[in-house]
This record gives sequence, structure tokens and C-alpha cells, in this order.
Amino acid sequence: MTDASFVDTNVWVYAVDGADPVKQARARAVLTPAGGRSLVLSAQVLGEFYYTVTRKLSPVLTPDTAGALVARMRELAVVPIDADIVAAAIAGSRVWRLSYWDALIVAAAQAAGCKRLLTEDLADGAAYGTVRVENPFADRRTVSEERAGYGATWGSWEDADLAAELGYYDGACRDAGMRPNAIHSYWDYARRFLDWRQGAYRPRGSSETGRPVPEGIVGAAELEIQAAAYARALDLAGLEAVTVDTYHRHAMFFIRWLRGDFKPGGRLR
Repeated sequence: MTDASFVDTNVWVYAVDGADPVKQARARAVLTPAGGRSLVLSAQVLGEFYYTVTRKLSPVLTPDTAGALVARMRELAVVPIDADIVAAAIAGSRVWRLSYWDALIVAAAQAAGCKRLLTEDLADGAAYGTVRVENPFADRRTVSEERAGYGATWGSWEDADLAAELGYYDGACRDAGMRPNAIHSYWDYARRFLDWRQGAYRPRGSSETGRPVPEGIVGAAELEIQAAAYARALDLAGLEAVTVDTYHRHAMFFIRWLRGDFKPGGRLR
């Protein structure tokens, strides 16, 4: 299965969730592989998908509809979660510093011989053993041009401003000569924090819904407070302490870069 891609739960869910048409279109494109590529999932994905689409979507799918979709998913290669994969996930969660459930996804992908894991729940470009993460929803555009002037918005940002700044942050990482994997990680961790602010990202295991912070213009101080709330949400979702620290630290890198007191790549030289 070396040409196969392991597809995590979030991609399957986006494919049937009309709340985000852009992600829905991307997910459906991913689930229509070309060039002889095949798709792989696991029994864990089947269960998580059914639970999510019947409990957390708005509107939810009926059990009959969700069950029919699971039946179609079962026609693909499905990795059973056996004792060996559980043991590999337990070991992997320590080595890779992931939550057990994320490590179980990686372990299943490795067991199937997949080199690529399609997911939004792990850092884009990160490698875990023989598996490399690819976020199919990540914006692959790079921005290396000089940062535009802020004018009256210097030091304060709306959601759209922060999205634009994220593109400049990607460019700053590239201009600093960072390795591609590191660039992807820095960008993706910051992107995940921004998505969490808008209610577009929830860590696996979280029961929260809706936007967790008020909409409107924020400054660096407010963003720092929100980053602390983000860390608490990750902790409540059951992520390992070291994982929470990584997510929060990278969110703070981005905030400090906005404030002008952090230079990407400086810590790596």
C-alpha cells in the first residue's frame, strides 16, 4: 500500500458538512483519488465519523444516512485496531509527543504501509516514523514580498487581518531560511490557533461548539489572553501536557512576531 493515503476522520466529516463549502469541496476532491492512488482508514475513523456526523454537525445526519455512509467507507481498506496497534500507539504517543488518539491514527497508517496521512489535526509536513502529515486544507501559497504597511490598523487586527498576517508569517519563515518542515509547522500551529478563535478548529476530544472568543478588533495583549484560553481548551480536550505546550508556544511565537519581538528562524541558528 505504498501509494495509498491514510485519511483521518476530519477529512471524511468535512466532505459531508455543508457549513464550510470550501473545506467540503477540498475534502471531496481528496476523497476522489487520481493516478491509481488508493485510500485507507481505520476502525477508529469509522467510529469517530459516525459519532461526529450524528452528534456534532448542524444539522446532524440521521443514523440511517450516517450508517449508509459508513457502509460505503467500509468498502475501502480498513485497518482493524488490534492489540499490536494499540501498543504501537502507546509507544508512539511518548516518542512523538502526541495524544493517544492521534498516535493511534499514525500507528494505523504505519501498519497499513501508508506514507501519507491526510489530516487537519496534526502539523502539516510533520513526519512520524515513516508517515508524513499532509493537511489538505492548508493554503500552499507563499508570501515572500515585503509586509504591507498597516496604517491605522498597526497593532490591532480583525479576523481577516490576522489571516493576511499569517501569510506574511509564512513568508518571514521562508526568508529566514528555515527548513520546509519547520516552516509548515510554524505556519500550521499558528493557523490552528486562528481557526480555534473563530470556532473552525476543535481538538480531537473537545465538546465545545461555536466561537470561543468575541469577534472584533484585538491587540497583542488580547491575543495572549486568548492563547492562554486556547491552551486550557486543549488541556480539557485531553491532549498531553507537552502537546499543549507546543501548541501554545507556537501560537505565542506568532503573536510575538505580530508584536515585533520574535524573528522566525532565530532560535534555530
